[in-house]
Amino acid sequence: MRAILVRLHRYLGLATALFLALAGLTGSVLAFHHELDEWLNPGFYHTSGVGEVLPPERLVARVEQAYPRMQVWYMEFPQEPGHAALLALVPRNDPQSGQPYAEKPVVRYLDAVTGEEVGYRHWGECCFSRQNLVPFLLEFHYNLALPGNWGLWLMGLVAILWVVDSIVALVLTFPRGRPFFAKWAVAWKVKPQRLNYDVHRAGGLWLWLLLLPVAISSVAMNLPEQVFKPVVSLVSPVPPSVYHARSQLAGEELGTTAYGYDEAYRHALRHAGQLGLDEPMTELYYSFEYNFYGAGFGAHDSDQGNAWVFFHGSDGRLLGSEIPGQGTLGERFFRLQLPIHGGRILGFPGRVLIAVLGVAIAVLCVTGTLVWWRKRRARRATRVSRPPAVEDMDAG
Repeated sequence: MRAILVRLHRYLGLATALFLALAGLTGSVLAFHHELDEWLNPGFYHTSGVGEVLPPERLVARVEQAYPRMQVWYMEFPQEPGHAALLALVPRNDPQSGQPYAEKPVVRYLDAVTGEEVGYRHWGECCFSRQNLVPFLLEFHYNLALPGNWGLWLMGLVAILWVVDSIVALVLTFPRGRPFFAKWAVAWKVKPQRLNYDVHRAGGLWLWLLLLPVAISSVAMNLPEQVFKPVVSLVSPVPPSVYHARSQLAGEELGTTAYGYDEAYRHALRHAGQLGLDEPMTELYYSFEYNFYGAGFGAHDSDQGNAWVFFHGSDGRLLGSEIPGQGTLGERFFRLQLPIHGGRILGFPGRVLIAVLGVAIAVLCVTGTLVWWRKRRARRATRVSRPPAVEDMDAG
């Protein structure tokens, strides 16, 4: 049985090493992505307007009048004075061809008080300029910047293999024979004469209780409806997201858009009041594909994430909500995955921990690959130096 586990750990590790090393290093940087992006691009964040911020419909109208071939689908409100509002735009459909205009999706930053544009960028565009670095790293971390859903599925599969490999790796550190704990203590130590092997084994052991939750949260980030929620629902039910539920409806059941961001803002505040949400609205978006609005309340980097309400794009009726600390145990567990993944669940120390852990993941991938390579080279050398069998000598 142990030989099977050794092979399984070897091949799972080799199959995921490169992806996990890249995810670890980018995740280490992204633990402080907002601060890094603000430092690199202060013009996208700091504005000079003083006074009351404009209502969302005024901001939307301002940018859509300036760019008539584009339409706003997502907006982010400033969480503190002197910061810009963010509006993400996608091309409208050309009424003549029925196809989207040949414009690239863009994110524009507006002074929330005056409505003046202070900057723009094409989100996720390659690669390492000041304005593109953080968005590109975010996209690369989650989906390797691959088109469509290919990257999400690939990194989701890697995450599943990582969870399995983490459990296998732990079992392989268990000693054979007794006394169990006295022998197991050796696996937690690093000896200079076999530094690479011990760093890989002991490092994985010391960090195991941190690595496994991050691996599990990676599955939740990439394959929530396909894998994570069905598995958790075996213990406690987790309903599908509003997005997923509406994706199962026929086109005629979805209805059509009947109002804009001004009324959507009022609907969001009304639903928030009914649900007892007293934090300010920080995000608002519209799903053109499935005809519903989503509104986020509270700071993006709060310990348990912000609260969301979702309502119909035709009549404003409430479709669902996602509020930290509410719902079944399965729902609460699912909503904790994003704060766990980014370390926010432990506040600033948690983000520091995630930054360090990202580097440690890369180190474990490199040391594990080196262990395999050296053992492979040793096995080859043994086969080459082995004397010929007796029957081969007689045949000669």
